[in-house]
Amino acid sequence: PAVISVRLEGVKALDADDLRAKLATKASDTFAWGEVRTLDPDALEFDRRRMVAYYKERGYYAAEVSEPEVTADGEGRARVVLRVREGAPVRVVRVDVTGLEAAPEARAALGKLPVQAGRIFRWADYDAARAQLESALTSTGYAEGTVKAEAVVRAREGAAEVTYRVDPGRRFRFGAIGIQGAGAVPAEKIEARVVRFVEPGAWYDERRLEQAQARVFQLGVFSGVRVARGEADAGRGEVPIDVGVRDAPFRTVRVGPGIGLEPSKWEALAQVQWTHRNWLGDLRRLTLDARGGYAWIPTPYAPIREGWVGRASGEFTQPDVLFKDAVDVFAKLEVERSLEQAYASLSEKARFGIPFRPAPGWTIVPSYNLEVYQLSDFVGDASQLPIENCQSTLCVLSYLEQRIAYDQRDHPLVTTRGYYLGISVQEGFPTAGYGYTYLKLIPEARGFAPLGAGTVLAARARFGALVPIGETGPAPVVALFKSGGPTSMRGYGSDRLAPMVYQDGAWVPVGGNGLLEASVELRHPLGGQVHGAVFLDAGNVSTASGSPTQYKDVLDLSKLQLAIGYGIRYRTPVGPFRADLGIRLPTDLSKGVPFEERFPAVPGSSEHREPVAVLSLALGEAY
Repeated sequence: PAVISVRLEGVKALDADDLRAKLATKASDTFAWGEVRTLDPDALEFDRRRMVAYYKERGYYAAEVSEPEVTADGEGRARVVLRVREGAPVRVVRVDVTGLEAAPEARAALGKLPVQAGRIFRWADYDAARAQLESALTSTGYAEGTVKAEAVVRAREGAAEVTYRVDPGRRFRFGAIGIQGAGAVPAEKIEARVVRFVEPGAWYDERRLEQAQARVFQLGVFSGVRVARGEADAGRGEVPIDVGVRDAPFRTVRVGPGIGLEPSKWEALAQVQWTHRNWLGDLRRLTLDARGGYAWIPTPYAPIREGWVGRASGEFTQPDVLFKDAVDVFAKLEVERSLEQAYASLSEKARFGIPFRPAPGWTIVPSYNLEVYQLSDFVGDASQLPIENCQSTLCVLSYLEQRIAYDQRDHPLVTTRGYYLGISVQEGFPTAGYGYTYLKLIPEARGFAPLGAGTVLAARARFGALVPIGETGPAPVVALFKSGGPTSMRGYGSDRLAPMVYQDGAWVPVGGNGLLEASVELRHPLGGQVHGAVFLDAGNVSTASGSPTQYKDVLDLSKLQLAIGYGIRYRTPVGPFRADLGIRLPTDLSKGVPFEERFPAVPGSSEHREPVAVLSLALGEAY
């Protein structure tokens, strides 16, 4: 029979969801395309023994699991109940650590062990404490140090005694660096990246090997990298480091079609990209990218406007310019034909930057940017848009930018734990009589916490402030903030949470000086590669003006607009394909108010209201 449910009774001290995930007997998926799981009596009996072992590993040696109860639930269907009597746990009564006095550096770096007198004895804590002692040794020069662990468990007495015997051995330094497999890539380029973390003569620290390996791989020219310790030389007190690399092709070409589906714009595109990772030698990278296609606003079925779109760009990177491998230089040129909701534009953009990586996880990118937009094909009267600080329909942005990020996420595409902090600062100024003087700040924070059984709690907050300096009117429309879309406030379509104007029978967004967005999302598995997410999004955008304090309007939290929703993700090698349905929350529940007026209007004085529900499709998580 098909298993309809698996219920665990009596599970109080431990995580029932985590225990259920360990069992071979699982309930069938509830959605139509899900897997039907049948009952296996042998697997069910093994699950009973597995539950006893699960409790014992976590200190509950007296736990008992009764015979599984299987009841019919119609033809070909069954429900399973497993009952547990947990009993009292075994607690640690004594912890002894000997031999560490011979390694004072390791003792200072040790920290508090997870095994402590009075706590429940768990084998995972016991193993973690031994690993922590070993890490304290190998991170402070004791490369050959050993730790012997012993636990005496008296289950009937509910007591456990734990002993760790440490033999640190002698203290070692990093020795010579050997490189194997380097072909066209100069060995000194590889060594420069390794030496940043593994400097010969410094005290041995095993944690730095993984950091050096990641740094070499970031060169982007190897299909495989391995940085490992060699055989320790006790006579010299040195540990040599072996670096092995495997070359990847320097040139790659990518060609393919693409589509963009948003509530406010559909696009059909084709792309070709050529990359040379050793152009003119010295690991200089050159990337040429071209994409083009056709766009419809909002959809091909009822287009308000449509036209050809495209973008061509070239990007050059020169690595390792200063401080060995810490500083690169890059330059990018781009030409783009775009179709926006209020206008079309032909833009030329140039960017010159100096990425700097002062420490693992940190990235600092100062740059100069010049962007020239030639606006055309306006919807209605162009004077209704904030372009008074443009030269006719020519809008220029010239600015310095500093991007600073600290990334402690475990994975950039499918994040389960960690956090990300970032800020972008722009200082705009006129160039050759064109441009706008302003200061722009965009700080952002993201956090991720695993809750067990594949469930992850994710949160993000982002703030934006555009501060005009000595200007009499608003910034050009291309510089203003807008919100809404699959990576923003999902209760609105892309750029639809913004002040709007009515042009030729359509409401078009113009943007504002301030932005505030926040989101909380609970991601959970549904079966196989399918995951779901419950989310709550919030957002607001101020109006546009030349006032340096206009952005502060978004700090009025009473004006935040909220949306709840649910999304489905299907994980692919390039990231999850995502469909999210966001529904905005009403703010006026008074009697007699028409349904559509219960929901807030877009920011500004237009009193226009967007649709209450929005379906967004995208590749990659929202954040």
